[in-house]
Parts: sequence; C-alpha cells; structure tokens
Amino acid sequence: MPTLRLGELAERIACKLVGDPNVLISGVNTIDAAGPGELSFVHNEKYISAIPNSRASAIVVPMDLETEFRPLLRSADPYVTFGEAMRIFLPKRQRPEPGSHPTAMIHPTARIDPTASIGPFCCIEEGVHIGPEVTVMAGCQIGQGTFIGAGSWIYPNVVIGAAVRTGQDVIVHSGTVLISPVCEVIAENENAGRKFLTEIGKDVEIGASVTVEPGRNHPTRIGPGTKLDNLVRIGAEARIGDDCIIVAQVSIGAGVTIGNNVTLAGQVCIEPHRRVGDEVMVGAKSLISDEVEDRAVVSGIPALRHDQDLRLKAHLRRLPKLFQRVEALERSLQYPSDEPS
Repeated sequence: MPTLRLGELAERIACKLVGDPNVLISGVNTIDAAGPGELSFVHNEKYISAIPNSRASAIVVPMDLETEFRPLLRSADPYVTFGEAMRIFLPKRQRPEPGSHPTAMIHPTARIDPTASIGPFCCIEEGVHIGPEVTVMAGCQIGQGTFIGAGSWIYPNVVIGAAVRTGQDVIVHSGTVLISPVCEVIAENENAGRKFLTEIGKDVEIGASVTVEPGRNHPTRIGPGTKLDNLVRIGAEARIGDDCIIVAQVSIGAGVTIGNNVTLAGQVCIEPHRRVGDEVMVGAKSLISDEVEDRAVVSGIPALRHDQDLRLKAHLRRLPKLFQRVEALERSLQYPSDEPS
C-alpha cells in the first residue's frame, strides 16, 4: 500500500485540511479500530463520541462538525470521500495470468481472447465468445452462444446460461445464476443475426446469489451502470434502466419496466408487468402493485407516496388508544358491549 502525506491526500480527494499536512497516511480503518498511520471517517452523529478516543492519524468529518481532534479532513460527504481514500490505499484486484486452466472444459467452437483467463473446472459451451481481459474464475459454467464483454470479471461458481450478452467491465459475484434454456438459442453461424435472451449493459455489477430469468419474446435487460446487491431476483423480460441501485432481496416480476436512476431499497417486491419511472426511490419492504410516476418517492404495502405512508402508519399506531376511547365512550353512554357475556 502507498504512503502519502496528508496534504497530498487532501488534494487527491478534494478535502479541506485542518492541521499538519506532513502526517503520513498508509491505510484506512474504522473510527474505533484505526491506529497510527491510518485514516478514518465520521459521517453519522452516532459515532461523534468516538472521535476523542480514536488513535487514527487523521479523520474525515463533515464540514460543520466541531471537534478538537487534529488533523482533520473536512468533506461535504465524508462517506463518499472515505471511499475514494479506500481506492487509493487498498490493494488493487490482480487479474490472473491469461490462459485456460488444464481442468477447464472448453468446446472447440468457443472463441476465447488470448488475454482472457479461464479458471479451474470451468465449462465453456458451444459458440461462447469471451472478450479481451475477461476473468472467469473456478467452477463457472457459460452456456451456448453467450458473449462476455471485455474486462468482465466472473467470480467462482457462477452459472451463465445460453444466449446471454454482457457489456464491458461487468462483474458477477459467486453463486449467481443467469438462466437461459438451450432450446431458445439462435446462433446458426457467425454471419447470422444472434438472438440474446438476456442482455447486461457495461459496468453492471451483480451481487452474490442473484437470479436473472431469460426473456422469450423480448430479452431481459439490465442497463449500463446498474448495481445489484445479493439475493436479487429478476423475472423474465424485465427491463431495468441505467444507473439503478437495487438492494438485497428485491424481487422484480416478469415484464416489469424500471426507468433510469431508480433506487430500490431492501426486500422491495414489484408485481409483474408494472412500470416504475425514472429517478424513483422505493422504501424498504415495499410492494409495488401499480404504476409509479417519474421522480416519485414511495413506500409501504401497497406502496404509497412516502408522506402518505408515514401518515397512515402514524394513524395505525394511534388505533389502540382510539379503541380505548371508543370503549370508554360506549360505557359512558351505556351502549351494550360487543363482547360475549
């Protein structure tokens, strides 16, 4: 890992330095675990009390935070800034040496770029095309007619079915299954049009144990720049736009259309054939059972405008006291009780 003077680091991550610019930083750590030579950060009021006892050599803090600790790096968004520092200090992921492991099973018609790396016990089926600098790690299966774009990284034990196309620099984590039935593959020859049943755009990252079902009449699509957390399920012919964030355990029904720059929090469920507009935010554990317009913020079961959902939940919390008041009123008016005698 590199060692940088704090003044140089402040310039690289665009922070305001308060204190000694010559302090040496060689790593990053959490506020309670950081020691000499390490940078930490505080972005939440919950952790402010840990600052005086921290052994970190410097801390990234919000612009308006008052503290006697020195030196500091002040940032408009400490969380993002600390992520930039992590990219500087943490070791870079090293690609394996190019070539195919002797235990890999590769069909004679598969085309694998000489700069790609195929790990142990992989199965590469008929007509697969693997682009430059692709890494396919141990135990992966790639089905007939699939195309893996340049620079992509497929972690161990991923199953990519037939007729899947990925763009450049796609990352797929372990245990994920992109299913495509072999009977649907259309790849008659190199000059014929190729039908892909699942299309994944460039710079997409797919977490662990994700399931993506193939389209039939139309491909299932994940737009460029979209990030999927672990344990997400995407139904057949769903279309997900660009630069979306989909958090763990989300279920997206068949035929759903999701716009660009959408955020789905954990355990959201979208019923089949619904449309979610651009720049929508959906709260955790929500159920989308109807169309959602552009730039809406929704939550709840079924999902409502977020302010309406909060108001409804506030009313629900008041129901026990309301029942008590109604019962007291009935007794005062000598209404007969509904309870059996």
